[in-house]
Amino acid sequence: MKRLTTLILFLLSVAVTFGQTKWVDATSLNICGHTIRNAKNPYSRIDAEAYGFTNKAILRYSQYSTGLYVVFKTNSTQISAKWSVATSKVRDNITPITQLGVDLYIKDNGKWRFAAVGRVSTLPENNVRTKTLIKNLAEGEKECLLYLPGWCELTKLTIGVDDWAEIKGIPSPFRHKVVVHGSSITHGASASRPAMNYPALLSRNLGIDFVNFGFSGQCKMQPQFLEFLKTCEADAFVFDAFSNPSEKQIKERLNNFVEELVKAHPGKPLIFIQSPIDQDSDFDTKKYAARMSLTKTAAEMMKVLAKKHKDVYFLAVPNVLGTDSTIDNSHPTDLGFDRFLKAYQPKIAKILKKYGIK
Repeated sequence: MKRLTTLILFLLSVAVTFGQTKWVDATSLNICGHTIRNAKNPYSRIDAEAYGFTNKAILRYSQYSTGLYVVFKTNSTQISAKWSVATSKVRDNITPITQLGVDLYIKDNGKWRFAAVGRVSTLPENNVRTKTLIKNLAEGEKECLLYLPGWCELTKLTIGVDDWAEIKGIPSPFRHKVVVHGSSITHGASASRPAMNYPALLSRNLGIDFVNFGFSGQCKMQPQFLEFLKTCEADAFVFDAFSNPSEKQIKERLNNFVEELVKAHPGKPLIFIQSPIDQDSDFDTKKYAARMSLTKTAAEMMKVLAKKHKDVYFLAVPNVLGTDSTIDNSHPTDLGFDRFLKAYQPKIAKILKKYGIK
């Protein structure tokens, strides 16, 4: 009887132990997706003040974890997350998951498959969210990507696994580095989840690291962005450069922007994409005329620059989003991003392949 009691107590202790969660700080694993790592904050994309930015929106967006992801391996049967964010105002054209949540992918037969999200509808008063992302996973080692929130400042993140399980950071699964600089569409509005913006989709589809350097409403070829991009080490660059600036700003800044980047990154492809035209433009005649004039100006200037510089490219797909794939006439839903990818991914991949980026 004593032996039986001892055995029962032992089994109960094992059950309790196996029901516990071990929390590991994400900074001890591997956080990827940066242009240049910010020593002050591992969850931010750029130390904007160091590059002379004073614009409040740019300074705020620079602290966002947009496009960053944690890559790790674990043999755990469950994966949890505990994260805290700075106070962030709810946006009307972005899902709470994209804005404040996390997004888990697990490799399955060599391909990245969506596994779970950390849902956020409202945050507690201390802005901390704890969530079991997925449980009852099969035995064995899993390779994971955890995408970080797209539209807020992440202040702390820990990942939870079974108490007995191993978890370790691993190198990024993506080759090369292609920096994508652009507007709110690049930033990820209005994708359903943090991993559904087009740079993240390109990364998983092509196995190439497309780094998200989107700044909603602020991508206007400013001198500060130019200086940063000139110092940024990358194998190639993609630009969604014509959604935010005025036609006057394009005329004043585009030639110098391209010329300086060609000098700073000789022999590297600089790929410019025609921005989608707002879907309400057909009905707003004044807005439509202005947008068509801007689009025409950008296209004419880019054709000259692409002819002058062998490593400069301009890609234009008319009506790329169709007429029913945005949330607010400007920003694509997942359907819109899918159409965007089907149109542009083959063209981008073909250019990159010429430079051995594949």
